[in-house]
Amino acid sequence: MRSWAERFLGEIDASPADLGWLLDRDAGAPLPLTDFVVDVKDRYGLDGAVEDIASAVLDGLVGGMVVEPAERAALSAAREAGWTVIIITNGAVATQEYKIRASGLDAMVDGWLVSEAAGVWKPDPRIFERAAAAAGEPLRGAWMIGDNPASDIAGAHQANISSAWVARGRQWTEKAFKPTVISATCADGIRAVLGPP
Repeated sequence: MRSWAERFLGEIDASPADLGWLLDRDAGAPLPLTDFVVDVKDRYGLDGAVEDIASAVLDGLVGGMVVEPAERAALSAAREAGWTVIIITNGAVATQEYKIRASGLDAMVDGWLVSEAAGVWKPDPRIFERAAAAAGEPLRGAWMIGDNPASDIAGAHQANISSAWVARGRQWTEKAFKPTVISATCADGIRAVLGPP
């Protein structure tokens, strides 16, 4: 998302300061892509049909998606250590599965649950319960690793499981709950869960 947003802002000659708005508007919210695009279209006065812009945004997002070597190695280490790795993501099934498959994540995890299919969205704890049940694993002892305080970490808090917040240079500001661990990257979060080698 960050890579796409930076390219998009450059293409339309908008302020780089809007990066935060784009990331916050998208990140983990129960927001269909077309609703996100309507907001972007309105904010920047874009021409064209919402469906055409949404298609271009999705292609841009997926085209820029890369699972970094550190994350690949950490996911592999988690699975080798016996962890069941499940992606829980808010959004539409078609969109999210397109991203998962195009990035190659489908080969790095044990499964995924998309909110549209689950009928509930993070932070609702039921999505975590359904993911655990689908994996045939107990929810107790699970960890949520994510970058969105309002969906990922709040969801873990509500589901009464541990969490690692991927800060990416941000400061934690929420007062009502906090992550178990704060990590700089997703790979660092996974390694924190795994503990010392």
